Amino acid sequence: MDFNKARTFVTVVDFGGITSAAKHLLRTQQAISLQLQQLEQDLGINLFDRNGPNLTLTKNGEQLYQAFKPKLMAMENAVLSLKSSKKEVSGIIRMGAWMEQAVGYLPEMMRLFKQDYPLVEFDLIIGDDVSIERDLIENKIDLGLQVYCQDKKLLKQTPVYRQPMLPVVSRTFLKQYPKPTDLESCFDIPLVDYVDTYSAFNNWVKKNNKALHSQASKKVRTVTTSNNVVLKQLVLQGLGMGFLHLESIRAELETGELIALFDHTNYQHLSVNIDLVHKRKHALGFIHLAFIRLLEQHKESWSH
Repeated sequence: MDFNKARTFVTVVDFGGITSAAKHLLRTQQAISLQLQQLEQDLGINLFDRNGPNLTLTKNGEQLYQAFKPKLMAMENAVLSLKSSKKEVSGIIRMGAWMEQAVGYLPEMMRLFKQDYPLVEFDLIIGDDVSIERDLIENKIDLGLQVYCQDKKLLKQTPVYRQPMLPVVSRTFLKQYPKPTDLESCFDIPLVDYVDTYSAFNNWVKKNNKALHSQASKKVRTVTTSNNVVLKQLVLQGLGMGFLHLESIRAELETGELIALFDHTNYQHLSVNIDLVHKRKHALGFIHLAFIRLLEQHKESWSH
């Protein structure tokens, strides 16, 4: 088997098409296409179903990919591990993450990683659980940060981040509305919240008083959003009560711009848990494994 053809085939699958693979391998699209055709001719099988520029693995193609990928990664990892200095290691880590992790958590982790691996690049794609999981399954990204992983048989989850979510209002808000003193009084003030199943208010009420859960789900929201960064700005503008990650609002709590409504002695707080996710049967490269180890090493500092 020609090593270059095998590597080209795996790269096309990993990067989701010939165009992206050609850029990564610094070769022309024509050269990539020719190698795929030659590989199929050598094996006497079709590796892809072709629909214009779109390529989908056939059953035979999937079987060959699962056989090739671990062996190619093993060779790459062996070479990289022999390098005398981490400063020489290069490559790309393709990640999917929610906006809040891309703003608050990942930059710090990337900075620490780049101190040891300055030549490694990150390709960061912002999304939600659904799009991140889809990109993982379609090999468009290598690693993802998710709140809820659906396909737990195909994907492996490693907890890396846990933060309490505090019910807060802004100083501006309290100039217009009385500060709520108990759970029931929260029903009488405006609310900004996350969408659908991510509703922090619904989950918080259910956790503290199940009898009020039905009423909570019917409460009208001033604004709903799937973005924690946006929700923080909405709360700061005085549009309502909201639930925010402690790590993202420490400065505003210290200056008094945001006011936490209840302490944990009276009510149970929610927590947001983030998992690092990747495909179980997808062999990871040296740099990906190194980055996973870094996140695991710093888990405690991001878990409260």
